[in-house]
Amino acid sequence: MNRLLNNLFVKIFVSFWVILVITALVSISLSKLVREDDFRAPEWELNNLQEYAERIERNPEHFLSPSYRPHKRSRFGLVFIVDQSGQVINQANLSRDMHRFILEHDDVTNPRVSVNDEYLWVGPWPIKLQHQDYLLYLQRRPPPEQLHAIRKLGFSPWFLGSVALLLSLLMCILLTQHIVQPLKRLRSAANKVSLGYLDTPLPEIQRGDEIGQLSDSLQRMVDTLNQTISNQQRLLSDISHELRSPLTRLNMALALHKKRQQTTPEIMRIERESQRLAEMINALLSLSRMQVNAKQQQTKFDELIADLINNCEFEAEQLNKQFSANYPKQLSLVCYPQLLSSAIENVCRNALKYADSKVTLKASVEDKQLVIVICDDGPGLAESELNSIFRPFYRCGEARDRDSGGVGLGLAIAESAVRQHGGSIAAKNHSLKGLEVSLRLPLQ
Repeated sequence: MNRLLNNLFVKIFVSFWVILVITALVSISLSKLVREDDFRAPEWELNNLQEYAERIERNPEHFLSPSYRPHKRSRFGLVFIVDQSGQVINQANLSRDMHRFILEHDDVTNPRVSVNDEYLWVGPWPIKLQHQDYLLYLQRRPPPEQLHAIRKLGFSPWFLGSVALLLSLLMCILLTQHIVQPLKRLRSAANKVSLGYLDTPLPEIQRGDEIGQLSDSLQRMVDTLNQTISNQQRLLSDISHELRSPLTRLNMALALHKKRQQTTPEIMRIERESQRLAEMINALLSLSRMQVNAKQQQTKFDELIADLINNCEFEAEQLNKQFSANYPKQLSLVCYPQLLSSAIENVCRNALKYADSKVTLKASVEDKQLVIVICDDGPGLAESELNSIFRPFYRCGEARDRDSGGVGLGLAIAESAVRQHGGSIAAKNHSLKGLEVSLRLPLQ
């Protein structure tokens, strides 16, 4: 039974019918209390009742006669006197509407007025005749202007419709909050996880329905994701460390061989490959350390890249090239400082390596994103290679061939770092000359 009640479909189905039934019951109750044609008698009608009752009490024989008929122009109308058993003692013929009015209204503390398109009924009013207690009711045909004025004392059907609408709206809001509120909390936590905040605690939703199950599944997913990434980083770090030992021994053996024998082209090739292998291992170790130790924090963008720009300007000067940067000075963002700095630095170094004479860095804010564009005036790339340069160990042919150096990890590291920030990186050939790399990072 509990399992059935914890089903979201059952909750919505039951809530729908509960809202429908409660709204209908309240509407029916209100319609009985505040009908437009049935309401509490106003003060001037009570005065008429009292005056007429006093007249009857002064001359009861005249009014109690079954043959009594008031004058057509009487402002009081037709009188009905009812005994304690509910019988009309002064009228032989009783209309259905009058009979219903008498049956529904017998509380002397709450005299009522009821109207239709033709008649008006008022009552009851206590009256004492021949030492007996009776109830007095009046029926008359009011003029149209009086009927219109009396109906204004009642409540419009719009009032009843408005009450029903507001009641159902309130209950629907409560149902929606019960369903949507935890989903909003889960969405907020999931968005943070998607931006790289893998340590974000998911809200604890102690419910047995599908929303509670979704919360448990997301928590298990985040835990598994954390564990997988941690294991992957640990494996990468362990492999890199293990590779350094045989590589060190290989370099020592090469050095000893060069001392004892003449250097040959084969030995020089082995030495170059050994150096590239060392560069790859160092790059992997550096990336692994940055990912393991990465922590997000509020950072000013100009402070983040100040040293990077100084280093790039110095390297450009050594290469007889120019490096210029244009970026917002008062921009603050939440990021992994080391990872983001490393990503920008790798792209800048790659641009300096292949530029003919100059490299430019421009940063701006567009649509709540930080956009960093790095351009060089080098030979550019073939269109087929633009999407491949961010793959690990990918080496470009033709203009940017293996002789230019590098191990093919710089742009891959940059792509990984940008993706960890929830952003994107793309490359295209500049309209004039060279390669243009764009980094887009969401600003929180």
